[in-house]
Amino acid sequence: MNKNIPLTPEQIPPSFHRCFQSDCPMADTCIRFFAGQCLREGQICGPAVYPSARTGNTCKMFKQKRIIRAAYGFKALFAEVKSKDEAYLRRRIKAHLGGNATYYRYHHGERLITPEQQQWIIALFRKQGYTEELRFDVYVELYDCNLE
Repeated sequence: MNKNIPLTPEQIPPSFHRCFQSDCPMADTCIRFFAGQCLREGQICGPAVYPSARTGNTCKMFKQKRIIRAAYGFKALFAEVKSKDEAYLRRRIKAHLGGNATYYRYHHGERLITPEQQQWIIALFRKQGYTEELRFDVYVELYDCNLE
């Protein structure tokens, strides 16, 4: 996995809490501090981590800086699915991802699928007997700015 990928303001969700506490002992490993150094041009406000989140050398808002292999879209997953299994698989994925509208955003590649979500979906397909080349539509390496 590439360790030198850039972080751009477009990769950071608008509601992601950024940190600006350069004196924090965890700043070098925290994605929130890293994101705080990457603002959109002209951005003057937004969600932030307050100093009260820190207690000594710990922070309640700490989120490890990590690069993930995210996926987008799962049309390719359903390409070889038998029609008798399709409704069941869609129903289970919808329930896992949070409903109809959210499902279709993931399905059409509008929302990134985290490695943990990918594992869950692949396991579901395997449990249904699908073992051949299970892959999502697109993969990309990026910093994990997921809100969860």
